Amino acid sequence: MRTQVMAMLDLVEQRRPGVLDRLRVDALADLQTWPDVQVRLVDETPATAGGCSVAGSYDDETRPPTLCVAVSASPGRRQFTALHELGHHLQNTETDLGTGILSAADDRFEDDACDLFAARVLLPDALVSGCFGDQTPTAGDIVALYRKSSASRAACIVRAAEHLASFGAVVLYDADGAVSFATAKGIYPPARGSDQSQTALVAAALRDPWRADGVAFTADSTTIRYRSGHNSDPLYGQAAWCDGYLVAVLVTDHAPWRTFSPSRPAVPSPRQPTEAECEVCGNSFEVTDRCGICGEPRCPSGHCTCTSRRERRCERCMLTYGLAMFPAGGMVCRECL
Repeated sequence: MRTQVMAMLDLVEQRRPGVLDRLRVDALADLQTWPDVQVRLVDETPATAGGCSVAGSYDDETRPPTLCVAVSASPGRRQFTALHELGHHLQNTETDLGTGILSAADDRFEDDACDLFAARVLLPDALVSGCFGDQTPTAGDIVALYRKSSASRAACIVRAAEHLASFGAVVLYDADGAVSFATAKGIYPPARGSDQSQTALVAAALRDPWRADGVAFTADSTTIRYRSGHNSDPLYGQAAWCDGYLVAVLVTDHAPWRTFSPSRPAVPSPRQPTEAECEVCGNSFEVTDRCGICGEPRCPSGHCTCTSRRERRCERCMLTYGLAMFPAGGMVCRECL
């Protein structure tokens, strides 16, 4: 992942020397001067399974491709979203980056690389290390980074996840306990928009919404609630309010706010449901197959979103290839051009 993101940063700087500094100041303004992309502000839409981790989208069917950014988000979040969608553009139009996606074992690789690319543009290493040091950050550390920068909470969440010393997740919840943004290491993160208000850590924080920003809540045993209806294994958790939102660090072990936090044995999973509803087409179906990456049921209509963002069918030969085989995000593969 880090190799992919560094290549993205190098590519942008090679094409436009000095642009990373300009993007850090005002990404939207600078991107609107680029001839190979266009930026469009759009209304924010509800999260869907398999979509971007941010309130935006990348439309490669326009000429030039369009970076769609939700207008209702905060200025910092719009900056992060614009850079995230630029990350999709880079990975879908540069062959070596596209190859990196195809060779990755994790189907969230492309989206995670976009998050990390955006976060690294907005939050330089010196600032991050000054807040986090060389250990897993606490929830208060993340709030401190947010206060010291002009970056969005989401960007701070991504940079915090880079510093996890164990498996875990860093999550941003809204005031009702729904996931606004999340990223993880070694475990599956909660889905954007999913309700986590009944998990132990979030429930404790929601009972005290007036606590000062950065002052932590802790839970020795909390969970992530997945849309399939089951919970993650127990996690150590710490959360803090941050300008109306809740930031949380969830780890399997090595929690920095505890003197001793060993790994715990996994809890047996509950019986898996035999029926499911596709969050893409809305149809109910009998569960006969599950995704090998996320474990979610595969819709028989082919709507496993783990692969849908990595492949495309050529309009001429009707064969399916990885996105890197389609120059400039087009619908005709390199073999047919």
